[in-house]
Amino acid sequence: MKVLIIGGTGFIGSVVARQLSANGHEVFLLHRSKGGKTGTCPHIQGDCGNVGDLRKAIGGARPDVVVHMVAYSQGQVAALEDALDGRPMRAVVISSSDVYKGYEVLARLSDAAPLASPFTEASPLRDVLYPYRGRLDADFANDYEKILVERSALQSPVLKTTVLRLGMVYGENDPNRRFAEPLRQMASGAASIEIPKGCADLRMCKCYVGNVACGIVLATEKSQTNNVFNLSDEWVYTELEWLRLLAKKTGWQGEIVTADDKAPGLDARQHFVLDTSRIRESLGYVELFGVDQSLERTIEWELGRLR
Repeated sequence: MKVLIIGGTGFIGSVVARQLSANGHEVFLLHRSKGGKTGTCPHIQGDCGNVGDLRKAIGGARPDVVVHMVAYSQGQVAALEDALDGRPMRAVVISSSDVYKGYEVLARLSDAAPLASPFTEASPLRDVLYPYRGRLDADFANDYEKILVERSALQSPVLKTTVLRLGMVYGENDPNRRFAEPLRQMASGAASIEIPKGCADLRMCKCYVGNVACGIVLATEKSQTNNVFNLSDEWVYTELEWLRLLAKKTGWQGEIVTADDKAPGLDARQHFVLDTSRIRESLGYVELFGVDQSLERTIEWELGRLR
C-alpha cells in the first residue's frame, strides 16, 4: 500500500512512518523543511495548506491513503480536497481529545460544571471554539480548531475519513516534554518535589508515542469507512501516581510533598480520561509497549537531554 503522510517528520509522524515502512508499505512524507530521505521514505517539500504542493505530492506518491498529522484548521482540509480534483481518497485525520466538553471544563474555558469520564466518541464536544486563541503563543494557535477539522473531513464528498482523537502523548522527542521538570529535579538529587494539592488526584489520559503510532498504523491499514476513534493507553494514573512511577524508575529516594496550591490554570475536579473500547473492538488495537517500557524509553531520552 502507498501512504502519503502529511507532516511525517515530527514527534508522532516520524514514528508512524517507521512503523508503516516496517510493515512493508511504501511511505512518502510531505513536510515544509528541506530534506532528502529518512530510511526508505522519500521526502516531498511542501506546505499542507498549499493546493499546488499537495497536488504535486499526490501526483508523485499516488497514495492509496493519506495520513494527515497536522490538520489544524478547516482550510487545510479544504486544500486537500481541492488537490484531489474529485478523486476519492481514504484519509486518516489526527485529531485531539481536546475536542471534548471535558477539556473546556479542565482548561477553564467556561464555567461549565465537570462531566463524568471516561469520554466516549459520543460524549459532548466543546461549545467554546478555538481553545488556544489568545492563550498559547504559537503560530497555529489562532486558527486551530479540531472540531471544525473533524466536521469538514467527515462531511467531505471526496474523503473517506477516519478520525483519531489522541490523548496526551509523551515519549522520545516530545516537544511538550511532559515529564521533564520532575525528572530534572530527580536527576539533580532534590530532597523533595512538590505537587499542587489540586493536581495530586487528577487523572488524565497520557499515552506513549509508540503506542499511538501503532494505533494510527492500524487505522491506516484497516479502517475503510467514516469513523471516529479515541486512541490512548488503557492505564490511567493520578498525577501523584505518575510521579511515584518516575521515582521508582529513576531510583530517586526523595519525598513527594503535596502543596496547598490549587492546580494552576486547571479545574482539577475534571478528570480527563478516554474510553478506547471502540478502536480495540473494531480494529483490534492493543498497546505495543507496556507502561514500564514506555517510561523507561522516555526517561532515557529525557535524562540524555539533561546531561
